[in-house]
Amino acid sequence: MRLCYIDESGDPGPFNPEDRNSQPVFVLAALFVQHSQVPALTQAIVNLKKRFFPSYGNKEMHWHDWLKVEVKGANLRRAVRERNRDSLRHFIGFLDHVLALFERHHIQLVARIYLKHPGEAFNGVTIYSAAVQHLATAFEVSLSQEEEEGVIILDSRTKNKNVPVAHSVFTMNTSGRKFPHLAEVPLFGHSDNHAGLQLADWIASALLFPMATRAYYSSLEETCVHADASLEAIRTRFGQRLKKLQFRYERAGKRLGGIAVLGGEAHHTYSVQLFGDAVKKKSASKPPEKR
Repeated sequence: MRLCYIDESGDPGPFNPEDRNSQPVFVLAALFVQHSQVPALTQAIVNLKKRFFPSYGNKEMHWHDWLKVEVKGANLRRAVRERNRDSLRHFIGFLDHVLALFERHHIQLVARIYLKHPGEAFNGVTIYSAAVQHLATAFEVSLSQEEEEGVIILDSRTKNKNVPVAHSVFTMNTSGRKFPHLAEVPLFGHSDNHAGLQLADWIASALLFPMATRAYYSSLEETCVHADASLEAIRTRFGQRLKKLQFRYERAGKRLGGIAVLGGEAHHTYSVQLFGDAVKKKSASKPPEKR
């Protein structure tokens, strides 16, 4: 049995370039984890929080209560923007250990990153459901390859938002058996109770989100806090390492899965820029062109 944990980063609304806090990207990340790895992974995540954020709890707390202690990915990247060397060193050290968990527990990663066009409509509700279907498809391929069953667990939002997402996967499965290896329709949990959801949040919010804003919106670094130049340290440090964690597969002669970047120029190397491969000079990149 394998588990797929999904969490998002960024708001589902449009990008307003006149608002410094408006978010130019929307990210959904999915992690594939063997269920037998979950106890050890949970213990490791608790130990990481105790080590790097001891002030978030107290000495009397039992280790299992540390699971409920929130260390949000959005707050981590905000700490980087403070341009404090000690904060940056602390943040980088924490994420180094986070990616070591992926490597140690053989966790695979797929994600969908949506680039918003300044001032244009962005239907995050529809995009969220479509993204989950794509992530579920990659998970199904992974399960099929290993001849295993699996369960998808998403970070819960509200009932009105959760039900249509789960139902869309259910409909695809009953009408065309798109996901024969899923043991149940997608489930929703609270990150306080699932170490896997916390890990997905760190990947989506503390890594993929700032990497995407720097890769595709660096020309807006003076007017958008989410494209701040200080965040380049994340892409430089972790881009290549994160690239190796992707789950990729082939279908009809195409390479699918992995971390897909959508909304910009349509060519198969577009996501390469995310990892820093295509960055050869320090000149600012342009926002994605209109398709």
